[in-house]
Amino acid sequence: MVMRKFFLFLFFGVTLLSCSKFLDVKPKGVIIATTISDYEAVMNDAIHVASFGNNDPRMVTDDGLNLTLSPQGQMSIQSNLYFWRPYINISAESPAIWLDYYRRIANLNVVTEGVMQAENGTEKKKKQLYAEAMVYKVFCYLHLLSYFSPAYDPQTAGSVYGVPYVTSTDISLPTPQRPTLEAFCRQLTGDILAAIPDLEETAVNNTRVTTTVAYAMLSRLYLYMQDYPRALQYADAVIKKANGKVLNYNEYSKQVQLPHTNSSPEEIFVRYYVNSRFRYSDDLIQQFDTAADLRIRFFTKRSVAGNPAALVNNGMMDYNPNMGITYPEIVLTKAECLARQGAVDDAMRVVNQDLRVYRFPPDKYQPLAATTKEEAITAVLSERRRELALKGTRWIDMKRLDVQKRMPPVKRIAADGITVLAVLEPGSPRYTFQIPLQVQAFNPTMPLNKE
Repeated sequence: MVMRKFFLFLFFGVTLLSCSKFLDVKPKGVIIATTISDYEAVMNDAIHVASFGNNDPRMVTDDGLNLTLSPQGQMSIQSNLYFWRPYINISAESPAIWLDYYRRIANLNVVTEGVMQAENGTEKKKKQLYAEAMVYKVFCYLHLLSYFSPAYDPQTAGSVYGVPYVTSTDISLPTPQRPTLEAFCRQLTGDILAAIPDLEETAVNNTRVTTTVAYAMLSRLYLYMQDYPRALQYADAVIKKANGKVLNYNEYSKQVQLPHTNSSPEEIFVRYYVNSRFRYSDDLIQQFDTAADLRIRFFTKRSVAGNPAALVNNGMMDYNPNMGITYPEIVLTKAECLARQGAVDDAMRVVNQDLRVYRFPPDKYQPLAATTKEEAITAVLSERRRELALKGTRWIDMKRLDVQKRMPPVKRIAADGITVLAVLEPGSPRYTFQIPLQVQAFNPTMPLNKE
């Protein structure tokens, strides 16, 4: 069998945790750990494991507006994402997003390969760390799928491709084949289900995986797969655990900010991203009642004085955006699944009484209304757009909604407010980025995405 060099792109650029004396590299780029403390430190590493990533997940969605980018800037990763070009990188640099997530998977594979042979620690602790790493790898793989695989359609998932499923830190092994998307998602759901018995109910902090996180991850994954009964089942499993809640923003109306991300009961699984400014798109702003919605008060400010339409995320340092999984997301998943099953009244009760009522002053609150299944789905999806704005889930949502013919054309507008620079049409192949050129060069037989 011809040996591929795919793994060079998984490990190239892995930053070593030089401040941790237990780490070594053999071969270069592969973290070596030997004790339970070592593996625990890998799982706790906020930079190389517990962060979301290095490339802004909001750049590609319809939530953001960037007036500094040009369609001619093809050497820019941000520009290629923003204008949905087939290749995120067109130069010889390390492949953006692909490398970022596979680097995290590589570090997690250090745990799954070695923790059961750790020099000390109980069998229970070893299994717990193994299970945590398996669930977090699913989180990474789902985001890789959102960029480099077509959206999951039950009718076509058996004939399109996922991404390579990597389980080893051995750079000499052949590149794993791209499985079908259907088989890949079965693998991911199976990984989580197998991990659940060994997970703890609580964790030292909300960057670590618990049974609640696993159930939440299953709910997100099944929603992506359009398996609404199972997505609802695991959303309910999260809610029944009662170790999270939706904050009533009215209780913070006289305060400057909400609770810290790392201690907020809304945050189930925290994955930090840099606290950067990002301007809301006109389309996103139009989804809000900007005069009454407390989300506008807490999360935005005007980027142009006197222009109420020029809003950016306000960048509260103590509320660094969580790009992981939130309790409100799970509530909205439950509401959507109920709506899709035709339980209109139940869906509207959940979205209104369990979430929306806490986002407005009592005198300005207006419940969403629906009398048909389609109206309920539309109402819940609109609330989902508002609640999860700029929190890392929109691209996954856009792709799944496009498959269902629920996504309108998305336009990139120039600074004059008129000129259309690019359009992402419904059903466009540009909802899927191509396998990076650098990876293709070392894996010439790897099947590519249709363009």
